[in-house]
Amino acid sequence: MPKTSTPVQPKYPVRTERLRLRPVRMKDLAAVNAYRSLPDVTRYLPHGPHTMADTEATLRSMVAQAGLQVPGQWLDLAVELDGSPTAVGEVLLKWNAGDPRQGEIGFVFHPSVQGRGIAQEAVREALRIAFDDFGWHRVEGICDERNERSAALMERLGMRREATFKDADWFKGEWSTLCYFGMLRREWMAVKERL
Repeated sequence: MPKTSTPVQPKYPVRTERLRLRPVRMKDLAAVNAYRSLPDVTRYLPHGPHTMADTEATLRSMVAQAGLQVPGQWLDLAVELDGSPTAVGEVLLKWNAGDPRQGEIGFVFHPSVQGRGIAQEAVREALRIAFDDFGWHRVEGICDERNERSAALMERLGMRREATFKDADWFKGEWSTLCYFGMLRREWMAVKERL
């Protein structure tokens, strides 16, 4: 079994062609609340539309674990358009508590950047961090079956739809069918060669 250790944190900000990724900070309160308060954005998130106080509490929790120190923690990275200090979304990486060679990816973005490839670019970079910087063997993503945009994004990035669990979660007053996506390190390496 491969040896595991604390993931090496990347040097921030992490830059892509059009974006910067960096740990979320309290100064992001207004920008993050601008999308986390929208019913359409939070439809498939574990919470409803945020008040400013909700977002502030969420950010305090995120800032408190700015780097992955122990399995089970989330790393929440703000996504900024290059040249702007305003967060337009977040990508999240969770270090698997049961097997520290694995992790989970999540993401949320302001509707103003939909259809521009911003989410795809940011999530692709988060996968690079997970596999290349953290050395994870496997990354999974989970979404509600009705969340077609998230499912399509993961598929475009080369993540496999591995399972669909019908009525697997009682979520916001109704049963939710969950789709699980996965990617292995070797699959990431093949995707990376094509970029």
